[in-house]
Amino acid sequence: MIKRLLWIGAGAILLLLFLQVDAHVRSFLQLLTFNIKKSYISIENGIKFSYEAYIDQARSIQNYKEQIKRLQRYEILYNDYKNRWEQLQKDCNVSLPYSIDLVYVRSISYQKFGDYTAVWLDANVQKDRIYGLLKGEYVAGIVIEKNGKALALLNGNAKCSYGVVIGEDAEGVAVGSGDNRYVIIKYIPNYKNFHVGQEVLTNGLDGIFIYGLKVGVVTKIWQEGSYKVAKVRTYADLRLPRFFWLMKL
Repeated sequence: MIKRLLWIGAGAILLLLFLQVDAHVRSFLQLLTFNIKKSYISIENGIKFSYEAYIDQARSIQNYKEQIKRLQRYEILYNDYKNRWEQLQKDCNVSLPYSIDLVYVRSISYQKFGDYTAVWLDANVQKDRIYGLLKGEYVAGIVIEKNGKALALLNGNAKCSYGVVIGEDAEGVAVGSGDNRYVIIKYIPNYKNFHVGQEVLTNGLDGIFIYGLKVGVVTKIWQEGSYKVAKVRTYADLRLPRFFWLMKL
């Protein structure tokens, strides 16, 4: 009888222990499941947030790229208009000794690609007539009519020529050198005296320019036959030939 009671008691104790352990196991499993679900939801939300952030970032990058393109275009246009305005202000500063007819004109394009000595102008000119061309207050070349349009032959052009005087009375003919920075003065009488560093002006006898317009400064002198020849560094800056004064006598 006592033995049976001991077995019953032992069984009851084991049952209680099992129930207690089972409760702990279930509690642990519930906690573990909850944490797993919580981590899963957190990871899912993180992935979703990261994806949405990536999409937003990609859209933002695309928007920034489009804005940069627009800004670059505006910058190019701004620089172009700024440069034109500066050239306009510079070229308008003209003071001439006589009251003559000056027409402000703009260039359209070079006559030939790679040739920087001839430029088409947006101007009306007459056929069989030669006009003077100024860059600011300095001689830049001549203008002729060709194919119904105005063609500027700048100082460097081989077909550009006009009358000049060096010093007091050493007259000659300025012709293009192939380089807009220089002209060559030919047919200077051998008996005329002048020197390097003297200023060259228009002589006003060619029907193209009035007297006294500034051309440049003599940099070299040599002899050719019975004449003297001079190389002249011109004053006109023709690196950006956008605007000119057309002289109509």
